[in-house]
Amino acid sequence: MRQNVGLCIMENKQKLSYVQEKITTALIELLKKNDIDDLSVSDIVKHAGVGRASFYRNFDTKRDVLVKHLQCLILEWGNEFEELNDPTKFSESLLNHYYTHKDVYLLLYRQNLSSLIYEQIRWATHIDDANENLERYIKSTVSGLIFGVIDEWMRLGMPDSPSELKVLLDHK
Repeated sequence: MRQNVGLCIMENKQKLSYVQEKITTALIELLKKNDIDDLSVSDIVKHAGVGRASFYRNFDTKRDVLVKHLQCLILEWGNEFEELNDPTKFSESLLNHYYTHKDVYLLLYRQNLSSLIYEQIRWATHIDDANENLERYIKSTVSGLIFGVIDEWMRLGMPDSPSELKVLLDHK
């Protein structure tokens, strides 16, 4: 039986289809033992038990599978954060999100794919929707700060719990 890799299941239009789940799960499992560049789409669909055409109906590339999964994860966090209805819990809830899904995030880091995590953060800030340069610069700065902390945390292997890391960050 396959291990749960923390797939994101949303109740809105971002919901992964059964085929998308199978492909995403297969790719993540294969990445645990293979470099992404050494994997073919055929390897992924064979492991997923779906047809090659199913892959290309749902995704453009191997990286696209990961991008969509990361977007789904961050949307899931966003919904959870909104339910908290407490903006002072932003950093705590975000750190908890990354820690909850650390197997996926550390796997991407080990695969030299942390740039996908950075792009996920930029995507989540809606930087491309900014109408003014100043707004873009501010969103870019925030994205860079968040990624800088997450990246260093992953570089260290995420040894600190979110609450320990928050204490460290609060002490400046």
